[in-house]
Amino acid sequence: MRPGVAAAVIAVSLLVGVGIVALALADRRPVLWLLGGLAAVELAALAQVLVAVVVVLRGERPDSAATFAGYALASLLVPPVGAVWALSERSRWGTAAAGVSCLVLAVLTVRLRQVWG
Repeated sequence: MRPGVAAAVIAVSLLVGVGIVALALADRRPVLWLLGGLAAVELAALAQVLVAVVVVLRGERPDSAATFAGYALASLLVPPVGAVWALSERSRWGTAAAGVSCLVLAVLTVRLRQVWG
């Protein structure tokens, strides 16, 4: 697990998450750029998992492989769930759910770093 990749994922997740939560507080409905932000967050999560797979293939191992795999899988699933929720619930709460999903990814990334050891 590379610290630079994790820092980039956290930064993107927090930036997009705070922006989307601000939209929810302003009572704005999901818009096209919201989906673009969620796509950027998902791509960052995917890049992080791919880097972790390459690092594992090179011989490094996390302290708890099962826990790490669970967090990695969750990090890939959370942004799409937030996007689906935002599109299905076209209210401020759907928008808020999308923003929270980005913030959850930041927390998952911190946990991935901790589990890696």
